[in-house]
Amino acid sequence: MRKNRIALQLALMLAAGVLLQPAGVWASDNPTPQDAQELEEPRSIESVLQDLRADVRTTQRLSAEQVHELMAYGAQEGHMIFEVLNQMTMYLKGTNARAQIRGSDLRAAESTFRLGDEQIDVLLPVAKIERVELGSTFSGSQAPFDVYLSEEHTDFLDVAYFDMETHFGFATVEDDLFSDGFGVRARRAFLRFRMSHMELEGDRRVRAHVHRFPRSRGMRFGAIELL
Repeated sequence: MRKNRIALQLALMLAAGVLLQPAGVWASDNPTPQDAQELEEPRSIESVLQDLRADVRTTQRLSAEQVHELMAYGAQEGHMIFEVLNQMTMYLKGTNARAQIRGSDLRAAESTFRLGDEQIDVLLPVAKIERVELGSTFSGSQAPFDVYLSEEHTDFLDVAYFDMETHFGFATVEDDLFSDGFGVRARRAFLRFRMSHMELEGDRRVRAHVHRFPRSRGMRFGAIELL
């Protein structure tokens, strides 16, 4: 009698769909929508920025979702943030567009991504960024790479202190090169000279050149990483 009751209970549970498969069995065969989203490859810079209008003489603000996707691309490719920003600038120049990244959206992305190591914070102090503008220029007050801070910033990197004004950037941007810098000075002892350009040498290495300063040394920076 007891065996019959157990068999009846099992039959009823199967009919009601209560009896579940063991944990982990066939889990990869039928991913949930959330699992499918996590497995989806990050979009490229071109596909993220193609939603911006080309040949429009205004600065277009990127959404928080677009900023998140750009950081996901960087993490997927093992890039540091300056490599992503350089690629973005070159794409936007090619489409005659200009984009703005809000500092608040960069800081929100830090809940999901590590945007780099402490060295990155010296040259790109995310905590103080109000906005970053990059791409084509439509007025004499704009540069291909503009960073606006809430306050001046000073920090030590390698062999010198770097002093940044509330508006700094580079008046020329080419593939793997930010040049004609403004608003940033390197300070060592009694020497204080303008940072002229910054080369991206591959493998996340950056070489900062300072006008009339002793020869620079390439430094390796941390990549964007998913937390």
